[in-house]
Amino acid sequence: MDVGQVGLIILIGWFFIFGHYKAKKDEIEKEVERNAKEAENELRQKLCHHQNMMGIVQVLNNQVTTVKQLYGRILVTIPLAENALNTAEDEYLGRYYAPFWDEIEAATNQLALYNNYLHEINSCMDSYWKYIQDLDQQYNSQVELCVLPGKLPDPIEVAKRLATTVRMAQRDFEFSTIYEQRKTNKLLYEGFRNLGDAIYSLGDRITNSLNDLSRNLDSSLSDIISTTNESSRIISDNIQEQTRMIDEHADAQRRYESDSLRNQSEQQKTLEQQKRVLDSQNRRINNIQRGRKPGLLDE
Repeated sequence: MDVGQVGLIILIGWFFIFGHYKAKKDEIEKEVERNAKEAENELRQKLCHHQNMMGIVQVLNNQVTTVKQLYGRILVTIPLAENALNTAEDEYLGRYYAPFWDEIEAATNQLALYNNYLHEINSCMDSYWKYIQDLDQQYNSQVELCVLPGKLPDPIEVAKRLATTVRMAQRDFEFSTIYEQRKTNKLLYEGFRNLGDAIYSLGDRITNSLNDLSRNLDSSLSDIISTTNESSRIISDNIQEQTRMIDEHADAQRRYESDSLRNQSEQQKTLEQQKRVLDSQNRRINNIQRGRKPGLLDE
């Protein structure tokens, strides 16, 4: 084999080695690129999943916050309804027909508002249990538990008292006449056709709403409602104190206006008396200047 043949063989060998190396290099580069894309896709999926989970966490915690806010609002309704019924009973004894039914409407509206708040709490909890099923367990620590902050004031006895008070008034002809004129009044809060519909159906509707809440919380009604709710008593006392202060302010204002009118009247009398004296003096001076004797009217 001559030198030329050997050189050709070596050259062919180098081409083969170079071709194999380049193919291997291309294969490695493609594998690296493929792995990089897979890692990028995996990272993107993890990020997207994390964002979805955090979105669910936010929705769940928003429901918890709303429940807490509704709980704070619902505590006020029963003391307000009780105060309205107390006032209604006083108006009944005083034979004040329209004011009596004004207070009955106020009490009914507070109970209707209580029922609406219950619906909203149940809606929040339904949403909570629906979304939490889609949440990965590793995110559970970032979600607050959806529970009532405390027991609710008992609305059932107030609803019964409302119906009893209305029945008492309906036995009285004058009060019953006013009721017939007002029973179709629309309430401030939706869910009831009118005052007549609400008075006798509130108890059943609130009971149904409380049963729904009991199932949502997996608790008995006795665990949800407190008939001796301390916070409700405190709220009621605060409302009564505010009412007393408003009444005192109104009385003071009336006394001030009365005293002001009386002072104005006395000042007017004084001015009129001074004017009469001044007129009398002017007439006397005028008579003296004219040389006339004072008459009876000049005194």
